Amino acid sequence: MHNKETGPAPDAREQGSTTPRPEADAGASQRPYRLGILGGTFDPPHMGHVALARLCIDHLGLDELVWIPTGQSWQKGADVTPAAHRLAMTELAAGALAGTGARIRVSRMEVERAGPSYTIDTVRQLREQYGPHASIAWLMGTDQLLRLDTWHGWQDLFAYVHLCTATRPGFALDALDGPVRAALQERQADTRLIQCTPSGHMWIDQTLAVDLSSTGLRQHLSDGLAADDQLPPGVAHYIAQQRLYRAA
Repeated sequence: MHNKETGPAPDAREQGSTTPRPEADAGASQRPYRLGILGGTFDPPHMGHVALARLCIDHLGLDELVWIPTGQSWQKGADVTPAAHRLAMTELAAGALAGTGARIRVSRMEVERAGPSYTIDTVRQLREQYGPHASIAWLMGTDQLLRLDTWHGWQDLFAYVHLCTATRPGFALDALDGPVRAALQERQADTRLIQCTPSGHMWIDQTLAVDLSSTGLRQHLSDGLAADDQLPPGVAHYIAQQRLYRAA
């Protein structure tokens, strides 16, 4: 990561630190500012990411959605496309959300951070910037949810954000491991509660009929196959221009 009070920013690819809007720290008596954060490696960003963002903007009534590409991915090691390319592709992908009614931005906060990118550090920084009353939702796909308990400090995330997920077709909640399943049973909420509280809940949508993965796309492109229909406008051209994902 999104009842919109403001339209999208003139530049859907706005960069820099995530500076809150003036209403982001609204008092408890007012309607909370609603921020969605879409974090990930984005190697490459695809239409599944765009679909997840659109769904959450709509269902969570987000005022703002910020894409945050990871910098140094501690779980994926060195086998990741350089951050400059992933940031450029994410900026192109963000343009696909123009007209959603939410402010759309791309942040360099993890790319510019020294050392490994830990989500817990990012959400702490965001909570400090947006204040205690904003509703902040971290958006994720099924693959991230399945390995949530491997994230550094994952149980502390709920002190700062909600976790909101859209599953892939055929996914069953029974596939969740014990700790994550227990967290879901304790924290599962509807969209209304997500919208009006700052953090601490989980929401899972099981209607998103998109089954894409960056891993599969990289293999597809490495095999020399076209994937324009699976990539946001401009991303396929960038990949071809920069000769990314080609077999050695």
